[in-house]
Formats: sequence, C-alpha cells, structure tokens
Amino acid sequence: VASTNGTTECNTSMKMANVFDQIKSWEYFLLLLWFSIQVIPLQYYVATIGFQLERKGDDDGIYTSLFSILYASSAIVSPLIGRFADSAGLGIAQGVGTILCSISLIFLGLESIPLKAHVFGLCCYDVGRMMVFGMFFTNIGKRFGYKNYGTLAGTGLIVSAIGSLIQYPLISLAARGNDSLVNFVSGSALAGLGLPYCFWLWRREYAEKKMRESIEESKS
Repeated sequence: VASTNGTTECNTSMKMANVFDQIKSWEYFLLLLWFSIQVIPLQYYVATIGFQLERKGDDDGIYTSLFSILYASSAIVSPLIGRFADSAGLGIAQGVGTILCSISLIFLGLESIPLKAHVFGLCCYDVGRMMVFGMFFTNIGKRFGYKNYGTLAGTGLIVSAIGSLIQYPLISLAARGNDSLVNFVSGSALAGLGLPYCFWLWRREYAEKKMRESIEESKS
C-alpha cells in the first residue's frame, strides 16, 4: 500500500484484507517460515531428550523426569511472556524465544559439562518453546487481526506439522550416535535462519510506532 502513512497503513490494510490476500502476503510467508523452522528442532528435542540424557549419565531417569515436570510447568511463566511481548514488541519477543531454543540445543550438544548443568538447557527449551508457540498465535492476532484468525492459525499449524516430518531423519541420525552434531547444526540453524526475520519484524514495528507517534503529534 503506497501512501504517506507508510507502514502504518500497510498494517491496517493487512488486517482488513481478505484471507487469501493475507495468506499470500510476504509477512505471513515469513512468519510461517520462521515458525516451521523452529518447530522441526523443537520436536526433535522432545523425541530424543530421553536417550540423550541417558548417554550423558542419567541412568535412573531423574533428569528425564525433571524435563517432563519443567515442560508441564512452563505455562506458569506465560503471563510474563505475554507482558514482555506487549512491552518489547513481537520482533524482540520472537527473537528471545528463538535464542532460547537455539541455546537449549547447543547446550545439549556439549559433552564436557556435568549432567546437572543440563538443567539450564532444559529450562531454556521449555521457556523458549512456550515463547515460539505463543508468539506465533499472538503475531497473527496483532499483525493480521482476528477476522481470519482461525484460518491463518490453522494454516500455519498444518504447514509446520508437514515440515516437522524432517525431525525423523534427524532422530535417526541422533540414535546412531550423531546427536551432538545434529544438536549443534539444529541450534545454529534456528538462530541463523530465525533471527534475521525477528530483526526485520522489530524494524517494521519500530517504524510503525514512530509513524503513529508522528500522526498523533500532528493532530495535537
């Protein structure tokens, strides 16, 4: 949308657009790409965490059980995550979630640290996963509106589910003893492919904020 109001009118126009125009938009494509890239290693992590921790010395399964507890308890921090997203913006919130997920995988790939230290990585994963999924749905509401919310969210889930099938070759590689390599590559891919989009989104939100402030000042 070419106008003097720039990105502010672009975002308003996107919220008013029909569902097909929203799905075909560049912004929705980037959101879907970011989410799908995040989901693949996140699903791989859940599927392999048990035998990876066992290989690191968790013979009695205590840390595997702890992971399940932390995973279920991560919802406790969801109000804080929501508040953070409201104050810092989607770009930063999605970036933090991406970084936490990346750290969790790279940390799991480290062989030189004691088993107890992996609790840090487990916490990063649980909070990071909560942020990735939460920010995906929040992004749709804030950036595209709620007129076609269900269709956009459902499309994103089915596309990411199909893409997440890539986890199975990764699981197979990890089961054959290549888990550290898979962890490092996956963690690096999350950050390398995900953070540029988060930075782009942050710049877009910042420009829209400045434009709104300029419009409000001109009216006063």
